[in-house]
Amino acid sequence: MRLVRSNCAGVLAFVLAFGPSVFAADRPNILFFLSDDQRNDQMGAAGHPILETPTMDRLAAEGVRFTNAFVTTSICAASRATILTGLYERSHRFTFTTPPLTRKLTDQSYAAVLRDAGYHTGFVGKIGVQFEPGAVEKMFDSYETLDRDPYFREQRDGTTRHISQIAGDKAIEFLRSLDGDKPFSLSISFNAPHAEDNDKEDHYPWPRVMDGKYDDVSVPARHLSEQSVFDSQPEFLKDSLNRERWYWRWATPDAYQKNILGYYRMISGVDHVMGRVLDEVDRLGLAENTVVVFSSDNGYYLGSRGFAGKWSHYEESLRVPLVIYDPREDAAQRGRIEEPMVLNVDIPATILAIAGVEAPDAYQVSRSCPSSGGKPRRLGAPTSSSST
Repeated sequence: MRLVRSNCAGVLAFVLAFGPSVFAADRPNILFFLSDDQRNDQMGAAGHPILETPTMDRLAAEGVRFTNAFVTTSICAASRATILTGLYERSHRFTFTTPPLTRKLTDQSYAAVLRDAGYHTGFVGKIGVQFEPGAVEKMFDSYETLDRDPYFREQRDGTTRHISQIAGDKAIEFLRSLDGDKPFSLSISFNAPHAEDNDKEDHYPWPRVMDGKYDDVSVPARHLSEQSVFDSQPEFLKDSLNRERWYWRWATPDAYQKNILGYYRMISGVDHVMGRVLDEVDRLGLAENTVVVFSSDNGYYLGSRGFAGKWSHYEESLRVPLVIYDPREDAAQRGRIEEPMVLNVDIPATILAIAGVEAPDAYQVSRSCPSSGGKPRRLGAPTSSSST
């Protein structure tokens, strides 16, 4: 199986494009949006013929979109731990069944480093990682988790509200609470479009604001859906959870149409919340100094190869969207597309570089990544995707 290799040239190009003046005393605010199970081609800016994602598309049109962004371990918990700590799964060793991340690792997370550097740090949404006592307080000034199961939460007035929308509400509350004496870093981490695994009928519960969307759409058969493609797979994959959940979601034409449109509505729901948050940033007069990063924790099989979910090592499972928008960038540089391969393990070092903060030496950035002031430093080695 081919190894995923990266030299981080695309992220480096992004940082170096601005020059030293970008990393001046007037440090930018940072918004980091992370969706769940959204692969790279699932947004309008990537050429999707059906999905409507105007906020993601606007960020891509005004920023830089990386077309070859990959995760190093396609498992929600492991990938989110990598994004937090700047370490491969084989180093942080966190998955669903392992002990919590140690304080040694979380104390050098990008959030903790930013907080130590004077940033007001916040987190809203799905964390997906377990911590030792005191870790949250070290990383975040404000911390509100929202996990699915269920996706709809009862409100004080007796109504229910989708947690994507609640994440937007909490993010806006955070922004309105700022007193302006520090730059801020806010991570908004969605559960959507992750399927609701405990409901075998409605796998993709979308927010009500998306009711009726795509009702008149018929989605073409998925790519690589022929039986011969599945027959060519290794035996261990034919008997894997990827195949088991294919029967849940994609096995018949009717199930495929129902579930793929639900998945699309969930992504459009995420986009809607991103738009709400960015509108609030603009209303508060913060837009001109707020950098926005958008990505996903892993890719997703939508029935291709006879699979569902993620976990394994094909492109559908590993490849994710990555967009970085910086309002300080020269207009001539907007809307760039960068093709060199970049990895989720590079995201925390990149966030710190944008803030003008030195990344910890322990970070396992891939070969050549940004550091403080946009100056590259060579670390690590060619990388591979792994799964445990």
